[in-house]
Amino acid sequence: MQEKQEDLIEVCKEEPDCGCCGYSTTVKVGKMEEHHRLCDKSYTMGPLGPDGIPTDPHKIYKAHTRGIEEWGAVESFEAENNMGKLTMQLAHFMTQECGWTLQVCDAANLGRRRCIREQQMKFKAPHPLSMIAPLVMIELGVGRWDPVRETTSNIYVHGADSDGIFEKLRSFFQTAWAAKEKDADPGYCDMKFETCALQERGFQGENNMGQKAMEAVDFMVKKCQWSLVSRSNGCFGKSVDMREQQLVFRKDEFIQRGSDHIIVEFRTVGYVEITGLQDAEDLKPRLAEYFEKQECHSYDTPYPVPSEFFFRDGYTTNLGKLTMSLADFLGSEGASIKEHQVTFTRSPEKASAPLLMIELRTIPLPNFPPSWHSAIQITGSDTNGVYGHLDRFIRKYMSGREIRHPDAASYCDKYYSCNAFRLKPASFRESCMGMVNGESDLGKWTMRLCDLMVDHVGEWDLVTCNSDNAEGYGINTTAREMQMIFRHRKGGRRVFMSAAQVEPLGRPPLQPPGYWNEGCQMGEVGHKLIPGTEEELQWMQELLDKTFKSKVTRDRKDGQALADRFVAVQCIRSEHPAIWDRFAKRRQLLPAGGSEVSLPKTMAASSGLAKRCVEVSAGNPSNEAYLLHGTNPTSAVAILSNSFTVDFAGKSAGTMFGPGIYLAESSTKADEYAQDDATGDYAELYAVLVCRALLGKPYVTEEPGDFREQVLSGEFGHVLGDREKAVGTFREFIFFHEAAVYPEYAVFYRREKDGRVMPRNESEMAPRPMEMEV
Repeated sequence: MQEKQEDLIEVCKEEPDCGCCGYSTTVKVGKMEEHHRLCDKSYTMGPLGPDGIPTDPHKIYKAHTRGIEEWGAVESFEAENNMGKLTMQLAHFMTQECGWTLQVCDAANLGRRRCIREQQMKFKAPHPLSMIAPLVMIELGVGRWDPVRETTSNIYVHGADSDGIFEKLRSFFQTAWAAKEKDADPGYCDMKFETCALQERGFQGENNMGQKAMEAVDFMVKKCQWSLVSRSNGCFGKSVDMREQQLVFRKDEFIQRGSDHIIVEFRTVGYVEITGLQDAEDLKPRLAEYFEKQECHSYDTPYPVPSEFFFRDGYTTNLGKLTMSLADFLGSEGASIKEHQVTFTRSPEKASAPLLMIELRTIPLPNFPPSWHSAIQITGSDTNGVYGHLDRFIRKYMSGREIRHPDAASYCDKYYSCNAFRLKPASFRESCMGMVNGESDLGKWTMRLCDLMVDHVGEWDLVTCNSDNAEGYGINTTAREMQMIFRHRKGGRRVFMSAAQVEPLGRPPLQPPGYWNEGCQMGEVGHKLIPGTEEELQWMQELLDKTFKSKVTRDRKDGQALADRFVAVQCIRSEHPAIWDRFAKRRQLLPAGGSEVSLPKTMAASSGLAKRCVEVSAGNPSNEAYLLHGTNPTSAVAILSNSFTVDFAGKSAGTMFGPGIYLAESSTKADEYAQDDATGDYAELYAVLVCRALLGKPYVTEEPGDFREQVLSGEFGHVLGDREKAVGTFREFIFFHEAAVYPEYAVFYRREKDGRVMPRNESEMAPRPMEMEV
């Protein structure tokens, strides 16, 4: 695969107009200039051929085709492809290698028979737990309907076989769906099954895909404790009636019991389908009342709707407005929107927060050459003046203008017309399969609007993002649309993102730990984060439990209540040869502490961890010990990558004993500075760093002051601020040499009181980037 250097470029025809249509331009393969780009980076599988198609399109993307005889002709269609496999490989790289969090995985198909596949993946700000949480995708594909025999459908599984999930899925599919396992081509999927459980009926596209998807979700979420990350639907085939669905799950170790989900499907043929109410009995009467107020009535599984329920004018519908209305209603009942297809999750603490939908749409015009109208629709309330922020952005950057259309209230709250959206053809001759089915810049504008809402306005989280495409009768241009749903968060947030690329040391570090990976022991790897073992997680829990002290100081934020226990759910070990080498060299030079040293309480809390500070032959002459530092999860990983910088240390919390690196021996004291990132999936998970520290000889003081010179002079290794002796609170250990501290573990934990997770304080959020301790 190579970066795209050429593209289909629109040029003027050399010959005069034919006189019938005035079409005086054409396309040809030419050099891609900056103004031709519709995204920030694009790649192609080999150089473009004269028809605009890459010369080696199947080097990475693969597909099996199958022929079906219909009305005396054989139709060739795509029966199997490796798009899901490629998607999960990229997801693994982005999450496990880069630490980004997969939020949305959205499949869509283009062309007359939906034979052009596209997959859109949205990743949000890096989170440390994303680096150790495996992902699995389940693909459901309904086979072509057969009036004589039962429809045979396929199930594909992609991803990592973590926690024996493949065997669990094998048992589920074989038992619940009478599926038969087939030989899986490793280039296409990791497991493959054939089943007759996925069925259609009637002539309106009614099927049980939603019902079966919910069964799979319930199994993965409730039986296996995996989290539902994303769900998307698609259709392909000559009649666009062959349905497929992708479900992506993540293994979050801290999940104790999965959430309840329901799926609501709006069908413009005249009904609404609801699946999953067996786990939401309390919602049944409320949903019935909601739809009956709109003159819908219950019949079998769907709710048939009155003729005016759905608004449709060409490519414009009111599905977005119906979705937001339903989301507002279910939010008041404690169910928050998860996906736009539409999936809701039981989540009372945030379900009622205001929502906003932004739709980007291209509306084809019946012209030749292909042309379209660009539109932006906004649905939702004007929370905290968000309309004004969007209006300024759309007018300034998208050349948009608000249109007050008389029918607009039927399908949105604000409507803008603009000329921002650009589409390109997929090949030189694409008219038989629909026009402009190539690149578009809707993805770029989607990310720009996400940046505006999440980072600049700062009070909104992206919940889901969904794309769709459509062709209309008599119009050969594909209609594109992108829908984003945002949830408001009171108070906003500031999240620090670390994207440090660590260069390898190039030689073995001094005295590396024997439990490190070989590449780090040899200095061939710049930095590696390793999921903690069960034994290491137990050590971390011992630290949290045995150093806990029921004492509150003024450093605990905004009257924040004290938990009665901190429960470690996961830990990450950092192997950083360069930082370790610096630490080990100082350990050799640091004078012995002498008999007056008082070891921290952490050393008695976990004997297994304490043994790592003692060498068999030399003992522990530098008084090495493990100490704690409270922070937020994202910043914790930044510190593991860069260590502490004395110039910035303590800026977000104060400097009672001078500007240094502040570490604690008590989990309660460290927790006073701990925060969560408040990013949805990992909200209410806090972080503490477990650091190796070289104590040497302490300079002991009970009173505040700037004591850095006492340490920098070389006589003392650190300052021991003994406020425990002075006022009965805590002891703090302050270091003024960056090399004296090696941050080794990031521990993620819950605050619990009386056995229940404590809700987060609304005022807690990650500090501003300039206040970070790195």
